[in-house]
Amino acid sequence: MISMMELDLKNIQWGEFKISSIFQVEKGIYLNAKNIKKGNIPYISAKSTNNGLNSFIGNPYLFKGNKITIEKINLSAYYQPSDFYCSHDVTVISHDKLNRYNAIFVCNMINRQGFKYSYGRQAQMNICKNEIIYLPVNFQGEPDYAFMEKYMKQKEQEKIKKFQDYIAKRIERVKGYKEVELLDKKEWGEFFINELFSNIQRGKRLKKNDHIKGRKPYVSSSAMNNGVDGFINNKEKVRIFKNCLSIANSGSVGSTFYQPFEYVASDHVTKLENPDFNEFVYLFISGLTSRLSEKYSFNREINDKRIQREKILLPIDSKGQPDYGYMENYIKKLEYEKLTKYLKIKQ
Repeated sequence: MISMMELDLKNIQWGEFKISSIFQVEKGIYLNAKNIKKGNIPYISAKSTNNGLNSFIGNPYLFKGNKITIEKINLSAYYQPSDFYCSHDVTVISHDKLNRYNAIFVCNMINRQGFKYSYGRQAQMNICKNEIIYLPVNFQGEPDYAFMEKYMKQKEQEKIKKFQDYIAKRIERVKGYKEVELLDKKEWGEFFINELFSNIQRGKRLKKNDHIKGRKPYVSSSAMNNGVDGFINNKEKVRIFKNCLSIANSGSVGSTFYQPFEYVASDHVTKLENPDFNEFVYLFISGLTSRLSEKYSFNREINDKRIQREKILLPIDSKGQPDYGYMENYIKKLEYEKLTKYLKIKQ
């Protein structure tokens, strides 16, 4: 078995390669939206997120799997394990020695060159062909695909071990839950949001140009990634919250997330805080406040007055009060069942 020292990137030789000198380079084909059929073939477009996946279609695939796609805006490279179709905005590269491990290594090295590109300076296929990347080399000075594969397998095992350790700790935290009845068997009551949360406050406007790069999450109105829209280091003229819910009052209106960490809140989100709530109660309620998105839209936001008048339904106890014990145990039970399942899958 190869040791950690042998797989250290600092102890290997690197080579400089033009993409077209080591990979076969092809291009996707434009697909008119009117001609798209429903199906299960991945449709890859010029997206720099979600592996470049735009949707799933029923049109015949263009490329067999085990290839790398590169989108034109940010030079984001992704490994595509399955057969796929891709738009004309995507460059496709392949090699007979590629597999999912060394391909992911190559993708990371291509992504390092993405800082050069933008919407105004795009990486079309001819530019991709001439892009230079750095790769580990063997004694013949050729890309060392075997090393890349072993290195990524090692990193994968490290990540899996970290994942398993984290899941095991979470299981210990929730396994003492009490059995609860099903949601449809429980009595529910209606409550004003301002009855439930003693501290309701909107974040503060911070222009994009005023962002200082850092490590503190900046939460805005995104419905993705817990609402985190970036990481900044601003400490003045901002509002910093922690251990609360953030609800989007514009944009993806109603999207609600539990925020256990300290974060900077934009003026597009509102803090919902009750110091007596724990993470499990917060998580239960977040699913219910998110349903406010059904009432609001981009043109009708949840302003400060509206949120004071909003009501949500909650499980109640025998006295007609919110049953926070039920909420806590329901989430613990749900998390325990999910986590034990995930742990079995990864073992």
